[in-house]
Amino acid sequence: MKLISLIAIFLFFGFPIFAQQIKSENDTVFFRSFTDNKNENPTYTVIQIRKGCEQKIPDYLIVRSITSDIKIIKSKSFTFFKDLQVCIITKQGANNFWKYSPTVSLNNTKKSKQAIGTFIISAKNIEQVIGKWNDKKIPFKLIQFRNNDDVAIINCTFETLQNFIETDEDVVFIDVNQQAKKEIELVGYDRSLNGINQSNYSFANANGKGITIGIKENLLHINDIDLQKRTIPSTLASSQVDAHATVVATLAGGAGNSSYLGRGLAWQSKFYPSTFANLFPDAIAQLTQNYVTVQNHSYGTIIQNFYGAEAKAYDEQTKQQPQLIHIFSSGNSGETTAQTGPYSGIIGYANTTGNFKMAKNIITVGATDTAGNITGFSSSGPLYDGRLAPQISALGPNGTSDAAAIVSGAVALAQQVYRDSNSNNLPSGSLVKALLYNSADVYKTGINYKTGFGSLNAFNAIKTINKRSYFENSLGANETFSHNINIPVSAGNLKITLCWTDTATSINNNKTLVNDLDIELTHVTSGNVFYPWVLSSFPAVDSLKKPAVRRRDSINTAEQISLQLPSSGAYVIKVLARQISTINKQPFSVVYNWDTLNKLQFTNPLNAEDVNRNENEVLKIKWEVILTDTNSLGNLFITYDNGLNWQQIASNIQLKNKQFNWIIPNISGVAQLRMNSSFGTFFSERVIIAPTTQIKVDYYCNDSLKLSWNKHVFANNYQLYNLKDSAYLSLINTITDTSIVLSSTQNATNIFAVQPILSNGLLATRSAAINAAVQGVNCFYNTLFATDLKDKIQLSLTLSTTGIIDSIVFEKLNENGSILNTISKIKTAFNSLNYDAFDLNPSKGKNFYRVKMKRSNGTFYYTEIVTTINNGNQFIFLYPSPSKRNQLINYEVKELTRPLMLHIYNNLGSKLKEIPIGFSGSFSSAGLPSGIYFYELLQNDGLKLDNGKMVIIE
Repeated sequence: MKLISLIAIFLFFGFPIFAQQIKSENDTVFFRSFTDNKNENPTYTVIQIRKGCEQKIPDYLIVRSITSDIKIIKSKSFTFFKDLQVCIITKQGANNFWKYSPTVSLNNTKKSKQAIGTFIISAKNIEQVIGKWNDKKIPFKLIQFRNNDDVAIINCTFETLQNFIETDEDVVFIDVNQQAKKEIELVGYDRSLNGINQSNYSFANANGKGITIGIKENLLHINDIDLQKRTIPSTLASSQVDAHATVVATLAGGAGNSSYLGRGLAWQSKFYPSTFANLFPDAIAQLTQNYVTVQNHSYGTIIQNFYGAEAKAYDEQTKQQPQLIHIFSSGNSGETTAQTGPYSGIIGYANTTGNFKMAKNIITVGATDTAGNITGFSSSGPLYDGRLAPQISALGPNGTSDAAAIVSGAVALAQQVYRDSNSNNLPSGSLVKALLYNSADVYKTGINYKTGFGSLNAFNAIKTINKRSYFENSLGANETFSHNINIPVSAGNLKITLCWTDTATSINNNKTLVNDLDIELTHVTSGNVFYPWVLSSFPAVDSLKKPAVRRRDSINTAEQISLQLPSSGAYVIKVLARQISTINKQPFSVVYNWDTLNKLQFTNPLNAEDVNRNENEVLKIKWEVILTDTNSLGNLFITYDNGLNWQQIASNIQLKNKQFNWIIPNISGVAQLRMNSSFGTFFSERVIIAPTTQIKVDYYCNDSLKLSWNKHVFANNYQLYNLKDSAYLSLINTITDTSIVLSSTQNATNIFAVQPILSNGLLATRSAAINAAVQGVNCFYNTLFATDLKDKIQLSLTLSTTGIIDSIVFEKLNENGSILNTISKIKTAFNSLNYDAFDLNPSKGKNFYRVKMKRSNGTFYYTEIVTTINNGNQFIFLYPSPSKRNQLINYEVKELTRPLMLHIYNNLGSKLKEIPIGFSGSFSSAGLPSGIYFYELLQNDGLKLDNGKMVIIE
């Protein structure tokens, strides 16, 4: 029931009727009130207190705050009220239904008494409570015991829950234990966003080294070449390996061995896996022992709008370990409507997924698309008590999981950069949060419930750390702290952010904030006072969409003041302690920063990897600028000859848009951009425009292998990399040629990549890494196929390289491998890789073939033995074989009695296509790169009729 409804009921009846709709076994609907007139000596009492008396009721008496003036307190008599009668409007005995979370109410509506559920139970001295239940032989099963959180997770029937658990006077909270679900399917990400490229290329020592990122979900692929040798063994890890966890870890801290797209922000960090089967925080001792300082949570459950046991547990852990930061995806339910809480029924708001995301000391992350716009699926705030959520956003075109992973990498980066410049001490969690929020790129109209304080900018966060534009202190009750700053005339976009790690409040409380701090900014000369931006939290769509206004914030643990064009001169940043009730001193962190007006800086492209015409023919040219005049225009130019000649790309560009999409011409050159404006001329980094180098395997033998690559138009030398015993690719050779033969002793692993070195010393884009052992290349040949053509069998050999094999012999064998006869002898041609022969007299049943290859030095090599059936048992024929990319592949089916389906898989077993099949026809190979594929032919009832493999070549 909405809080506004509760207040209305109170006004009419003198006391609120707290109702939760429950259905009995016969579906008769009745209402259970939180009040109980029959109990003359209740364990718990509902009281309503007068305005201004909130702090006079001792905290230890309050077990739940329903609203700011309606409380549940524990007492078996009313005698302690005598001194507080003036504060109490009314009081009444409470029944047990205030203990339930809304989740239990929703899930309990159609359950029979014997249905079994998994529940979270909270009680003071939970260990004693569990022991009491065991002594009384109450039927339940203990699933998890969390003594530090005063929480137990149990299995029991709803009958047991209602007859024994809810009636226990020590129990104060009951919730349904939810199951986590992943919130991403990744297709790639744009490194020009969120300051990713800028961080990697502008700060050589910003890499996350020495920081461990916790990955809480299923187990990542520890042997993935971007993650290998960096995963710490964990007793908390799931046994289920999952590509989702691999993607999350790669975005946060991938090494970039596979390609530049596999490089995360914190690319030298380590990973500590733990399972999300446990939705509560992992044991602090295990996280501390394994040096986990940031943990990623890219999962959710259902929409939950209350402060439950999980939320409280995360707040308590971060209070206990203030350097630890938990990052949560906000959820992918942005278009869903909450069913409980004060925002129920409001479409598109208050739909974060999971009670743990109600915590106040964590970071929740929303998702934006590649254009920087809010995605429709990204879950939004406000949280149940009106707090801002998500607090920040990041790139996540397919889900908030990847957005959270990128922010986790940024946190690891900030922790490492701070530690390296502060005597090896880690920053507080509140300082890191203030850094991220203060450096974020504000979304269009300002802070909002979709993107929080804005879009992550890791580069700006690191720059702020290096400038040391922050301070920390602590305040006691009614204390104030001031810090002076001086703003120059050229300053723009002044931002100041206050953050603190607050004490956890009681479970199911109506408001999470306990210790309330405020921030103010005063311009000394004028006396003008500026307050933080605050959003309307009134439960109506129009109100939630309103722009933020400047006023005191009394619900959030992060507050931000900003001035787009501040007056120059002296300012005073003042932090005030409005309410400190649980500790002597409340620590806090403040970050401040301003930019220089009318100074334009290109942020993309920064190097050759940012310009890849084969991958995307449209280049996003980006820049950062703070404008005095928002209508300022610019003219964009490019040079290919080091500035001797400039070509205009575009004129009269709106500089405030900070981006121009340019179609990359089909040319090669070293380019540089220039922006002319009324306030100056600005230049980009020099970047290379040229086809990306691709490495391939020419042959792969027991004693040697040959690698080759396309010649780069500007390269004089090439660096060859190999993945050795390190977590990262290592340089093993620098050569002038476009190929190399390596002996087996030179080959540490099968992972190779090559990078051209240009004549001017610049490095071109490094090739994607390949595993030479799985490229479908054998010893001097790629493939040998035998295709049954009914009256004959076609044999097709594809060599992997020219100039090595002098001649080939097609041989027919028996099932024991002995030669039956020679089918054909062929002298190879220097420029040909493909050779065919025909067995005009195939045997009935299985036929066995191989090819003997002879080198010019007289050495013989043999292909694998291939088999085909000529007696009509084969159901489908695919041709031509091999097939070329982006061309039609023909098929013929022997017989068709019912619908058939052709499934095509890659060499990892992932299904790529499902194709309905008739008697004959064709299908396109579009979208299938060159390589070996496997197929299965199935009836509509799932019966497999045939299987085989096919090859696609360039």
